[in-house]
Amino acid sequence: MATTVGMVCGKSSQCGKEICRPRPADLAVCDCWEYCPICGRKMDTYTPDLTPSSYEPGDLDVVRICTHHTPPFKSKLKSVEVRLS
Repeated sequence: MATTVGMVCGKSSQCGKEICRPRPADLAVCDCWEYCPICGRKMDTYTPDLTPSSYEPGDLDVVRICTHHTPPFKSKLKSVEVRLS
């Protein structure tokens, strides 16, 4: 059985970025979910404050936060698998 060589590419459904990898890869993970859509900086991992007096509804779904904005931008986006072909 022959091994196929070369590059395979795919497009992220979340940001449209094209990702290419050497064969035999068939999946890649797009890193766009880690970057702020407003300023483009890499966001920090978000850990919600579960103290009842400061808890905000929906905070459990937030995974990243960009503190360079007022109020801080909270992102619920998760990583996206890109099928390569």
